[in-house]
Amino acid sequence: MASIRKVALACMTAAMVTMSVNAGAQGPANQDTFFTFSQAVELPKTTLPAGTYFFQLMDSPSNRHIVKVMSQDRKQLFATLLAIPYYSNDRPSDDPQVRFMETPAANGVAATNAIKIWFYPGNTTGHEFIWPRDKAIALARATGVSVLTTTTDEESSDLTRVDATGVEASVTTEASAESTVARVEEQPAPEPQREQIGALATPPAEPAPAPEREVTPAPAPEPAPRRDLPHTAGVLPLLALMGFGSMAGSRMLRRANR
Repeated sequence: MASIRKVALACMTAAMVTMSVNAGAQGPANQDTFFTFSQAVELPKTTLPAGTYFFQLMDSPSNRHIVKVMSQDRKQLFATLLAIPYYSNDRPSDDPQVRFMETPAANGVAATNAIKIWFYPGNTTGHEFIWPRDKAIALARATGVSVLTTTTDEESSDLTRVDATGVEASVTTEASAESTVARVEEQPAPEPQREQIGALATPPAEPAPAPEREVTPAPAPEPAPRRDLPHTAGVLPLLALMGFGSMAGSRMLRRANR
């Protein structure tokens, strides 16, 4: 009986560990994040001086893109901001990130950075802030990028994006992505070519091999006519004839001597 209890207790402990690991792998539900800014940054309806701040999603089951910005100790609430999902095609970062709209300095006023999007570590879906209409138009003119805002001054009105020229494009929360940040381009830009390091971007084409020429062998020259007679026999008959001649000559000499 004691062994059965030990096995049951071990199974329960393993199940609890598995549940805690899975919950940790999914990350905090409210995406608690600390940001430290070295200079003042702008958010809709507020400007944060340089310092450390706590970002957190409001615990709302109906809208998971309401962002609360608080002090580092979480005792002071600076802003409650509305946002929409922003889908990025970039590889998710292991660190929390914010993307800025840099406002250049003008008329003696120092430049400030307006936060456009907040990304939680490991997520490709960020939170794009909705700016008040007047501020959005000013930011678009100053930065040259489109800014998310509303069609009227009412926060409950439809969403739109306004660019530096004042042209607006409607936005839906389901279609907020990098491909729809700007207006729909009438003429899409060509896709940039990536160059390999230490190699040509586009290797030159190899020249086509020259066609092989068919070489016709020259006809062999005809042999010249022979002027000497062909050798039809060897030297042996000549030697035999000379031998017989010498023998006949010797006999004739002997007879003459007699």
